[in-house]
Amino acid sequence: MKTDKIIELSNQLTIEDMELLMTIFSDRISVFIGQHNKVLFTGDLSKENPVSLNGANIQINMEYVDKKNSFLKQYKEYLK
Repeated sequence: MKTDKIIELSNQLTIEDMELLMTIFSDRISVFIGQHNKVLFTGDLSKENPVSLNGANIQINMEYVDKKNSFLKQYKEYLK
């Protein structure tokens, strides 16, 4: 699809439409959290609720820990 057609389509979307699209693509979205030295911190979107409406905005909900909290245990000193 050409850029101008995508822009035209995006201008017709409601915020609810955008939320739905982001939910559909949520398994392909990763969020940059930060960097310390040469270590980049990223997180995937929540599997249960990746995006939600928050007033007139779309809220992105991340999930960057596993059940054992291994991420937090390993990198907590950098997340202060």
